[in-house]
Amino acid sequence: MTPSQRPRAVLTGVFFAFAFGLGLFAGAIPTLMRQTGLDTAGLGLALTLHSAAYVGAMTVGGRLLRRIEVRRLMRWVLVLHALTFVALFAAGSPLALTASLVALGLTAGTVDLAMNTDGTALEREAGRPVLIRMHAAASGAFAVGAISGSVVASQVGALACAGLAVLSIAPVVWALTRIPPRAMAVLGAPSSTDAAVAPSRAHLGLPVVLLGVVLGICIAAEITAQMWSAQFLAQQGGPNPALAGAGAALFAGCQAIVRSLGDTLRRRFDDHRVITVSLVLAALGFAAVALADGFVSSVLGFALVGVGTACVVPCCFALVAKQAPQRAADALGVASLVAGALRLPTPLCLGFVAATWSDAVAFGGIAGLLAAGVVLVVWMHRRPAPVAAAVSAPGPSR
Repeated sequence: MTPSQRPRAVLTGVFFAFAFGLGLFAGAIPTLMRQTGLDTAGLGLALTLHSAAYVGAMTVGGRLLRRIEVRRLMRWVLVLHALTFVALFAAGSPLALTASLVALGLTAGTVDLAMNTDGTALEREAGRPVLIRMHAAASGAFAVGAISGSVVASQVGALACAGLAVLSIAPVVWALTRIPPRAMAVLGAPSSTDAAVAPSRAHLGLPVVLLGVVLGICIAAEITAQMWSAQFLAQQGGPNPALAGAGAALFAGCQAIVRSLGDTLRRRFDDHRVITVSLVLAALGFAAVALADGFVSSVLGFALVGVGTACVVPCCFALVAKQAPQRAADALGVASLVAGALRLPTPLCLGFVAATWSDAVAFGGIAGLLAAGVVLVVWMHRRPAPVAAAVSAPGPSR
C-alpha cells in the first residue's frame, strides 16, 4: 500500500466502524424499547433529541476543525463514541436511553463531519471521485450491524451489542495514530490564494443552502428507513423476531452495492443527474412500503429506498465542498445546519403521524417529501450559475 493510499484505507475503516455501531443500534431498537419500557411516541422524541444533538455537533464541528487537526479530532471523539454505545445498550429506563441517544448524537455528528471533511480533501488530492466508496463501506457496515444487532440483542442481550461496537472502533482509533496529520490552514485572514479560489459568502450562501435542503430531505428518508423499519417490521409479525432488522439491513446492503459503483456513475454523469434519479427511486421505494401488505413486500420496499438514497448524501457533500474548497468544513457545517431543519423533526413527526393515523401514512409522507426534493434539484440544475463560480477551484475530474 502506497503512502497516498494508506490514509484512504484508514478513513474507509472509520466510515465502516462508525456505521457498524449505528447499525447495531438500529437493529436492536425493538429489544431496547422492551428493555427500557419506551413506547413509540417516546422513541420519536428520543430520536428527535438525538438528531438535534447530531445536527448541533456537525454545525459546531466546522469551528472545531479550524483549531483541531481533523484526524486528531476523529481519534479522540471516536473513543467517546465507543463509550456512548456502552451506556446506550446498558440503558434500563426511558430517561437513560434518551440521554444516551443525545450523547451518541453529539459524538456521531462530530465524527460524521470530520470524516467527510477529510474524505472530500482526499478526493481533491486524488483528482478523481473516491468519497462514495467510503460511504459504500459505511452502508455495508450498517447492513451487517443492523442484522447483527437484531439477532444478538434478541438472542443474547443488548449489552453484547456494546461489546461489538467497541471492538469495531478500537482498531480504527489505533490506525488513525499511524497516519500523518493533515496540514491545517493558518487561522486568521485568508491568503491571496484562498481569496482567489473561494467564492464570497454572498455567492456561497444560496447554493449551499439549497444543497443543505436536498441533504436534509435525503437524511430524513435515511433516518426513517434506518430507525423505523425494525419497529415497523416487528409490528407486521415477520417470520422471526430476530429478523426485525432485515429492513434496515437490506436497505443498507443495497446502498453499499450501489455506492460501490457510485464513483463510476459520478464520472459518467454529473452529480445533479445522479441525485435526481436517486431521489425518484427513493420516493418509489417509500411509496411501495406505504402500500405494502406483508413482511416481504415491505422489506423489498426498504431495499429500493437503499438503492435510491445511496449516492445522494456523498454527492451533496462533494458539491458543497466544491463551493469553497479551502473551507470545506465551514461549508459542510452550514449545509448540515440547513439539513437539520428537515432532519430534526422527522422522528417526532413520524411518531405522531404513525400513532394518529398509521405507519403507511407516515411512509407516504416521506415519499412526498422526496418528490419535492426531485423538483428542487431539477430547478437548481436549470438555474444559472453565479458569476463567482467562474473563479471557483476545479473539482475532481469527471
